Amino acid sequence: MKKSLILGLAAVAAAWTSYADAGEVKLGGQYMGRWQMYDANMIDEVAPSDRGEAYVHELMLSTDMIASEKSHAHMRVQVLDSAVIEGADLGSVSSDTGAAGGVSNTQVSNVVNLADPWEIRQMWLETEAWGIGVKFGEMPITLNDTILVGDDLSSNGGLLLSKTFGNVTAVVGNIRINEDMSTGASSGNDAGKGADSDDANLWAMSLFGKAGLADYNFTLAYADLQEASDFMEVLETVCGATTPCATTDGSNIWAALTLSGKLGYVNAVGTVIYEDGYDLSQDTTGSKISNLWSSSGILGALRLNGSTGFGEWNAYGFVASEDFNNITNDNMVWSATWDQGGPNGIDLMNNFAVGAGTNTSPSENMTGIGVGLKVKAAGWTINPMIDYAEVTEAQAGGTWDSATGGSLLLSTDIQKDTTLSLEAAVVSPEGINRTNEDNAFYAQAGIKMIF
Repeated sequence: MKKSLILGLAAVAAAWTSYADAGEVKLGGQYMGRWQMYDANMIDEVAPSDRGEAYVHELMLSTDMIASEKSHAHMRVQVLDSAVIEGADLGSVSSDTGAAGGVSNTQVSNVVNLADPWEIRQMWLETEAWGIGVKFGEMPITLNDTILVGDDLSSNGGLLLSKTFGNVTAVVGNIRINEDMSTGASSGNDAGKGADSDDANLWAMSLFGKAGLADYNFTLAYADLQEASDFMEVLETVCGATTPCATTDGSNIWAALTLSGKLGYVNAVGTVIYEDGYDLSQDTTGSKISNLWSSSGILGALRLNGSTGFGEWNAYGFVASEDFNNITNDNMVWSATWDQGGPNGIDLMNNFAVGAGTNTSPSENMTGIGVGLKVKAAGWTINPMIDYAEVTEAQAGGTWDSATGGSLLLSTDIQKDTTLSLEAAVVSPEGINRTNEDNAFYAQAGIKMIF
């Protein structure tokens, strides 16, 4: 089993946002609630464990604090995400003998669900110093069509510098993956070695520009992992070796190129990522699992979209080799079947890809294709999608080898900045052991208000 570097990443914007009004604070966001009925896994369970039904909601707040046109700070807060709406204001279940006339009154349960409290997901400062753009803090970052690094309201902590030379913007950054400073000492096999300010770092250089008719984004990233870092502790745990495969410092390199442009009436975005493999000491057993970590791998992806006489169409395809390790355990947003988003978002195809038992990221050792439409009729937007995924190379311990799925989204505006959506999706797996398989699905209705 492979595990990606967990950075919780999100977006490097090549162009730095400009504001005209100084000394201003802007507050915005969205509120969304939905009703759901679902079976989110692909295991045939005994009822009622096999199904779920609930109301869920979330509040997203965006605060932008502006000192000048080039100096501003930002904060993104999420209030709830998957907490179930429940309870009443009548107190906990009890027998109230103090009711009028002394009659016993069994009250409705009031279960306070704080599984998703207020969370500051992102907070960062942007400014410019001697012509160099500066970003500092817990910030959003996207690289190479959100495949190498994607934005899902998680964040990176670190420092980014940018400079534009003609039509090319260069961005360099130091992302602090793991500082291990909370307790002053590492855990597990490296307990007692003490905290290290350079436990785990990701150094990245990215170029954004235009070459001929194509826009490009080239990225080179280097992971420097000290032995005492939490990530190296994870490697020592999962390699399954008699002698741990991660006994020394580790490193890895990624090189990625994304090209985008118009081919006739079709918009195309292509991405290729090469991963060199972690620099690790191999275990004494020659375990294939540890070899997957240290071997090099490659991922290729293509997105296409265009217009028709009655709407828009889109298609995608990607393939990642057996040995490919991604920087993050990101959710590549191919369709709602893969990554739904919203409160208690159920990512059916992602669940299949990770649950296949060969990776912990949906973009590792996985192949996928899909096609969809988006049409408007009678004030509604109708968006059907068909998806297929399969394990690129079967491995020992794998659960499924392929899955077919699809999603359907219908949405319409019911008031200004207020949208009603009706959604459904299903994924049917084909497994190695087919005795306990079950289709996964969801059906839901939601309202989203943007403010």
